[in-house]
Amino acid sequence: MEKRLFVFDEICSGCRGCEIWCSFANKKEFSPSDSRIKIVKDPTNGHYMPIISCSGECPHPYGKEGCPICVEMCPTGALVYTDGRDAYEKRLDLHAKRSVQPAFRLVAPWKWPYPWREWNEGR
Repeated sequence: MEKRLFVFDEICSGCRGCEIWCSFANKKEFSPSDSRIKIVKDPTNGHYMPIISCSGECPHPYGKEGCPICVEMCPTGALVYTDGRDAYEKRLDLHAKRSVQPAFRLVAPWKWPYPWREWNEGR
């Protein structure tokens, strides 16, 4: 399957790091107006959503397997460069681990694979 960018907007913090790094990779300057990613805030629920106008082909890939720099620099793991099947499995993994560890409401388990201890409400 072909890889492309997927967005998990429920964990996007709105930091706009992907905008900055995308513009740097493409135009060699930190200018969000030159980015292929724009972060917008949904007025109904307050969530931030990356709007992407590329498929992930970055002129300056960063990290493993030619991963785009925006994915590598996303602090929460809201951007993923993968195929559709893996993205679906990641979404299932995120929802399953959220029920055990509340930290995964803010970050993705694939971005920070630290072996979190089980959350215990009584502590």
